[in-house]
Amino acid sequence: MQFGKRLRQAAKRFIRDLKASQRKRPPFLWSPNQAIKACRFIERLPHVEGQWSTETLTLEPCECFLVVQLFGFRRHDGARRFTTLLYCVARKNAKSTLAAAILLYVFCMEPENGPQVLSAAMTGRQARIVFHIVQRMVQQSPGLQKAFTLEAFSNSVVRYEVGGSLLPINSKASTQDGLNPSALCFDELHAHKTRDLFDVLRSAVGARNDPLFMYTTTEGYETPGPWPEIRGFAFHVLDEVIEADHMLVIYYALDEDDDDFDETKWIKANPMLGVSIQLKKMQEYAIEAKAQPGALSEFQIKRLNRQAAAAEGWVDLRRWKKCSGEVPLEQLVGSPCWGGLDLASSRDMNAWRLLWLKDGIYYTWGRFWVPSLAVHQRTERRSVPYASWIQAGFLTQTEGDAVDYRVIRESILEDWERFSPSKVAYDDWNATQLAIELAEAGVPMEKFIQGPRSYNPAMQACEIAYISGALRHAGNPILQWNAANLVPRHDVNLNKAPDRKRSADKIDGMAALLMAFGLAASEDVEGDSSGFFSAPVKA
Repeated sequence: MQFGKRLRQAAKRFIRDLKASQRKRPPFLWSPNQAIKACRFIERLPHVEGQWSTETLTLEPCECFLVVQLFGFRRHDGARRFTTLLYCVARKNAKSTLAAAILLYVFCMEPENGPQVLSAAMTGRQARIVFHIVQRMVQQSPGLQKAFTLEAFSNSVVRYEVGGSLLPINSKASTQDGLNPSALCFDELHAHKTRDLFDVLRSAVGARNDPLFMYTTTEGYETPGPWPEIRGFAFHVLDEVIEADHMLVIYYALDEDDDDFDETKWIKANPMLGVSIQLKKMQEYAIEAKAQPGALSEFQIKRLNRQAAAAEGWVDLRRWKKCSGEVPLEQLVGSPCWGGLDLASSRDMNAWRLLWLKDGIYYTWGRFWVPSLAVHQRTERRSVPYASWIQAGFLTQTEGDAVDYRVIRESILEDWERFSPSKVAYDDWNATQLAIELAEAGVPMEKFIQGPRSYNPAMQACEIAYISGALRHAGNPILQWNAANLVPRHDVNLNKAPDRKRSADKIDGMAALLMAFGLAASEDVEGDSSGFFSAPVKA
């Protein structure tokens, strides 16, 4: 059986933790009895979905690996060591059934007065998936009802002897204040576009001594919601960059270099292959993915648990991240240089990119600006970490409700004097006046028509550069976010351009970079870009 990188890391962590629990002064304890007790409870629960050879659940090795760690490691006061669990696996690997069983175990077996257990998700329908499994398990288990005084209703399961309740909730976060959950399952975390429900529930869980905050998800399209942040933190834990004794991470996925259509690799993302999902079905999905470009991304994300960009996104994020090399600005002075300016919104983000070609490698660096009002709004909605980017120096905040073009003009003039770009392409939407002022100051401005005929050679050049590893962008998080958001549109000749309406969120940095690539590609082919962008065929 093959295992992916992240699962191998989890296994190594498990072995380290077992050794740590045997020290003279261990940071936590290992209780085989607690691990076995949890497994036994779960294996007495009935199947409520599908056809099975047994009436009750049988934990597979991959499920045992999770359960024994979650309940076997204990704090010195006897409570669970792990209060947070991330379980990320491809679809149809019995994720919801395992989550339901864990919630029911915590609800019945852990000593908590007035336990409040929640099945949470973006939508009410999604939240009810795990809840309905719990509900049916209780309904089909008279012995369980009697032993723990349980009763299942349409919208809740109650435990009378301790005044407990188990119920579903969705993303209407404003209605969830006052909750005091002892445990919750946050299902399909990748689907959340904001942090609203996440933050409400996270703060509420803190009121309990031994809470369980369980994330269960399949990979999804890159969004500014909580999933990328949680995934990143989890990877840091597995990479031993961060020590987090409270968090258990179980992440099944193909490795970056694995062939999507190599059947021997599929088990890395599908540990229940042959049990809850059959090889024949995976082969059918693979055939569709090969034949239908639109099905490939879905196959990679949902069946192989790979990270991806926006729906129908243009950028391969795995290859893009490999281009995060250094951009040595001082060494680039005097190299062929082009600029791109995108002022798409006076009330949100604006972008400026420079592009150099040196020794066969393209380098890009730039600036982003945003008005303070947008920072406040984005922070309040918790949708995009503008405040963090400002603090880290990736984003410049200007005062007021609208971006201050004087600040942008002075920064561009400073960069022009330093790097002397041969031409600067710009989108004349919102930029006409600034373009005139920059041209009067001597900056060689060139209008870039926002159509597929203009953008197509630019996108081809950029794509070739990053896929071949001939691009360096220093891992700028805003540019990466823009890249993940970018969705293309096509004309009748299949020429493509960025589609702002269908893109997941802001793409300003990528638009600016592509305009610079357009200038570079045109000069490389024609020797002079004069007139090329002034009157292209517009789709």
